[in-house]
Amino acid sequence: MLVVLVLVSFITVLLLEGFSYVLHLRSSFLNQFENLQRGALQEYWFRSTTAGIIVDYKDGKNVFKGKERQFSGLTLAALDQNIGVPTPFIWKMEYADGMTILRYKNKKTWDVSHWLGKNGKFRYLDKDGKWHNKWPPKIGLDIPQIPKVIQFQGQRRNQAITWIVKLSDKDEDKQ
Repeated sequence: MLVVLVLVSFITVLLLEGFSYVLHLRSSFLNQFENLQRGALQEYWFRSTTAGIIVDYKDGKNVFKGKERQFSGLTLAALDQNIGVPTPFIWKMEYADGMTILRYKNKKTWDVSHWLGKNGKFRYLDKDGKWHNKWPPKIGLDIPQIPKVIQFQGQRRNQAITWIVKLSDKDEDKQ
């Protein structure tokens, strides 16, 4: 009977350790899944609002402007407005307390993402395939109001990420 009790207690210990391991794996999986969902949502917000960028009148107050850490203009896909309504917006990276914060601003300010350090930037591709850190670039006279592509470089979970968004090819000369 003593041998049976020892075997039962040994099997019970093994089962409890296995159960504890399964719970740990489940918790780790759920954390990673939630993180992936959050990252996908952040990327979707950036892509949709950026892909919806439209031109303003040449003398309008919301003509597209871009710098290395910020860009602004009009979008048809604002986060806090109805889709299809031209809405002014700003995407901005701000550095505070050792962190860079990616913010979307319209009527409200949304902190979309954050990471340690100062690294992160926006870049703009012109119709000739050249990348610029500012928009409009200071070269040439025939510069469209919006770039062909906007690139975001930042971080997620200490990993470098790059999101590239192609903007509309519509002819802007009608503005």
